[in-house]
Amino acid sequence: MNPTHRYLADASKLAPGESVTGPARVLDLKGRKGIHPQSIHTVIKLEGGHTINQPKGTFVLWFFALEDLAASFLADNMKIDNENFANYCFLSDHEVPRVVPPAAFHFKWNRFNELRAKFFKGTVYPTLEGFTPPQKAWVQAVPFNVVQQHRWYQLAVSWDDAAKSAALYCNGVLLGRSDTFNKDFVRETCGEALYAGCPALCHGEIEFYDSVLSGADLYKKFRAGTPDYDAAIEKELRHHWEGTELENFTFDPVAAGWTKQFDVDFQNPVEQIKQFYVQGHTSAVKPTGHPEGLLIETPNIRYGSMEAWESQVYIWSEKTFEGDIYVEWEWKAIKPNGLSLLMIHASGMTREDFMADWPRKTNGNMGTVHAQNVRNYHWEYYREMNDVRNDVGTAFSRKNPFAYRIGFGSSPEPFAPDTWHKAQLVQSGGKIRGAIDGKILLEINDSSRNNSGCILNFGHIGLRCMVHTAMVFRNLKVYTDQLPFTELSR
Repeated sequence: MNPTHRYLADASKLAPGESVTGPARVLDLKGRKGIHPQSIHTVIKLEGGHTINQPKGTFVLWFFALEDLAASFLADNMKIDNENFANYCFLSDHEVPRVVPPAAFHFKWNRFNELRAKFFKGTVYPTLEGFTPPQKAWVQAVPFNVVQQHRWYQLAVSWDDAAKSAALYCNGVLLGRSDTFNKDFVRETCGEALYAGCPALCHGEIEFYDSVLSGADLYKKFRAGTPDYDAAIEKELRHHWEGTELENFTFDPVAAGWTKQFDVDFQNPVEQIKQFYVQGHTSAVKPTGHPEGLLIETPNIRYGSMEAWESQVYIWSEKTFEGDIYVEWEWKAIKPNGLSLLMIHASGMTREDFMADWPRKTNGNMGTVHAQNVRNYHWEYYREMNDVRNDVGTAFSRKNPFAYRIGFGSSPEPFAPDTWHKAQLVQSGGKIRGAIDGKILLEINDSSRNNSGCILNFGHIGLRCMVHTAMVFRNLKVYTDQLPFTELSR
């Protein structure tokens, strides 16, 4: 298991094929050395060959960050002078590493908390070339917010054209695989020279292999090469991305003395759907479509197309809920490769009832979740869409519309299709926990002091199904805790 190419093995003495243009310094952290660009214009160039254009291979790189890699809200004023400020590039075939679209190969972390390697010119978002048929090759971990300053990390990406698969690792832990449902895996030709350079990063050794290294191979290399192993970091990585040590969900709203506010078993969907407002692709809601509950089946259209954005649907409770909340429901996916999410405490920007005070929204796209004037927490509890990790079951949450990605977890295996699963979520103050089949996948601790607004505690609940999703729902229940005040009149 020897690399075919190795770069920056000794950053203090550049080898043939290695060059640095612009101000930089060599840093030694606990015995490992790397190059730290001291200008946004500094570029590290590697031109001794690589294996990215071979049918299969792996690259392994080491880095440490000069500051924690932490996501934040983004604003146009931040683009003054550098419109690509949010990109932290590890490796690219474009001579300006922070620029993504023209690169046929690019590996970066960005301020959206996305760690992504792509093998095509263009982007996954926002310009969508990654989805254009035939679908292109990329692999990602989203959200990825584990990197602490002044600590060495090992990142690795492998690819196998015959298997139509790519994989992404951190410290030997599998973070994600490329889309497992799509038949396409198009990798464009990478340039012969590679480039790196980001003032927030110290770039260390990079190795290229002409074979697919396994997680065990990479973990062995990591343990042999790391000067600052931390068991707590490994535990966090394995918990969030491998689903190890999942805790049992033990909260019982009845035992806690909470009050049942909503109970819809969906055994009479034709009548019971009247308790909901259907937004978006209304014909996807099929009250007579399944004998076991409410069927929602969105069109089987390619995700990433403009038609697909609106061919999606929400069902909103007409009723609002206030205070600490518990929601449970059962769901069954009757076809693979879909996505469904729950929204809680959905209200207007000043806590108003957005469905009563403003014209009701009719769009089916994701905008209402995260890009309009609706505050909410959303939990993607069933995720097999082609822009998310779909080789295992995962849970993802965000506080909207503040772009605050606050939770992620994994199940060791995908959720079995055509099988009933039970989802449970409880919010008590800023603490939110979400579970599937009794195992906690989502753990969130929100605060009113993190520049994303207050802890949300009022609004509608909603279920949303994205394109090419077919699911059946039953036994939706909502409980709330007692409020500290008494309502005297209405």
